[in-house]
Amino acid sequence: MKFKIKTNEKGNSIWYPIIAFVIVAGTFSLLFGTYKIRQHINQQRLIAAQKAYNEAHDPILIQQRKFIKQVSAPSVNLYKKNKQVLPSIVIAQAILESNWGKSKLYTNAYNPFGIKGTYQGDSISYSTGEYIDGKHVDEIAQFRKYPDLQTAIEDHNQALYDKFLSKDHTTDYKEQAKLLQKNTYATDPEYTKKIVNVIKTHNLVKYDNEAMGK
Repeated sequence: MKFKIKTNEKGNSIWYPIIAFVIVAGTFSLLFGTYKIRQHINQQRLIAAQKAYNEAHDPILIQQRKFIKQVSAPSVNLYKKNKQVLPSIVIAQAILESNWGKSKLYTNAYNPFGIKGTYQGDSISYSTGEYIDGKHVDEIAQFRKYPDLQTAIEDHNQALYDKFLSKDHTTDYKEQAKLLQKNTYATDPEYTKKIVNVIKTHNLVKYDNEAMGK
């Protein structure tokens, strides 16, 4: 049995208009879908461009990037030399302890890490918050005063490696952060969590990779 195309009374196929309509409708749907996709892509590009512009001109972000650059350069170079304290740990502690270099301890003593004691006989006293028996208290403490940031980073590096990292050679920033908490570098019970969060938020692990040649 042969298949016959259904025709109207004039002998013309009644399917041609239907097929044509389907083709036109499909083409329109495809074009409209493509238009919507392009519109979405362009919108996302505009959002990304606006975000990049805002970040490039935000005074707070500019200051933060400048501070990270100041601390990261000597931290990376020092790790390449001695393989002791990961740059991400150094930078994160400097950010956390000095509030992005805005603390008086940093501006007056180049001490962004809150290291107590004296450095070659020099020190400065400030009020500091500590956790004693689980309670937060304020007290006056003596902190090391440095001649410059480079000296502070070198002293901090050696102090951490000798006293708080137990001369551990781990290349995992999370493990070094845990050791700082375990060996009571800080009395804050959330110290490890805070350090790790700063590292993740600002992608500081890239400086570890740079220092290790990854």
